[in-house]
Amino acid sequence: MTLLRPAPAVGSLFRTLFLVAISAASFIAIDSVLANTERKETALAAARFDREGGELVQKGKFAEAAAAYRSATANARDNRQYPLKLAEALLKGGQLNDAGATLSELLTSEPMAGAPNLAMARVLAKEGRTDEAAFYYHRAIYGQWKDNAENRQLQARFELADFLAEHNSKAQLLAELLPLQEQAPDIDAVQKKLAGLYIVAGSPARAAAIFHELARIHPRDADAQNGIGDAELARSNYAASAAGYATALRLRPDDQHSVEGVALTTALLALDPTRRGLGDAERFARSLRVLQQTMETTAHCAASVPAELLTAAQAALQDKSRGIPPAEKVEENLELARKLWRFVKVNCAASITNADKPLQFLLERAEQ
Repeated sequence: MTLLRPAPAVGSLFRTLFLVAISAASFIAIDSVLANTERKETALAAARFDREGGELVQKGKFAEAAAAYRSATANARDNRQYPLKLAEALLKGGQLNDAGATLSELLTSEPMAGAPNLAMARVLAKEGRTDEAAFYYHRAIYGQWKDNAENRQLQARFELADFLAEHNSKAQLLAELLPLQEQAPDIDAVQKKLAGLYIVAGSPARAAAIFHELARIHPRDADAQNGIGDAELARSNYAASAAGYATALRLRPDDQHSVEGVALTTALLALDPTRRGLGDAERFARSLRVLQQTMETTAHCAASVPAELLTAAQAALQDKSRGIPPAEKVEENLELARKLWRFVKVNCAASITNADKPLQFLLERAEQ
């Protein structure tokens, strides 16, 4: 009797393992295809939300734009541009806390990225946090930018300068303008802006140098001539200022800034007791005129002025000769006028008219 022997199981085992491997590979391939398909779909969805957000920003619908950018961010978490755009939409919509929180998260992973630092500076500027805003502006200026870094850093520095000018931070502004002048391109519009900021920073001599150079190169540039007028006026060089405004007015006869500048400087040249070349008698006469005009303006709020100050001013106007040398008398009269003007500024500023502008400029300039 012949016994049946079982067939070897090795071949069957290999076949089974091979089939399992094929199946596993198929599942992996299918999963990979599905994952790639999902990634493409989410990327396309993110791009669609991004476009939608941009269109809504253009329409001024910042809350809806922020919602769109949130969806874009959720669909493409590795894309750093979407949360940045979200923060910018929130900022424009006035949602400063949410904008700051979004930017803080971005800056945690990229602390020296230029764009998020600039956006954070804008958030803090809106909140009135001057020192913190300046800190983030500096990080943007010296930060990392993906493209066009030099221009973006220059724009950030100009934006910081404008911010400091708005907040009357003259010392900080001047500190920013000195390196900015070295970095700024030799483009007329940029140089004019820089010169204007120098005036705000209390450095009109630097402004005057820039405007005079621009006028030398472009003698028919009315803006450069007006700039000379502004800079020289800030330096109390009224004759040079008047010449700048007058030249600008010839070049552009309908320019209101030039018209006002000519009127102001003409009046200052006729009123200023400290103008060079005047004799003692003329200086003295002008000081009385300044005091008289100040007294007339003070009449609107005389009740708020100390009686002894009014009495002293009235005595100075009536008793014109007490044996005091003219130079001393001139300064006495001007000091009385400055003291009276302080009360005018505080108690009846609304009564100051255009006719008072030369007097106002003269007295307030002396206080600076």
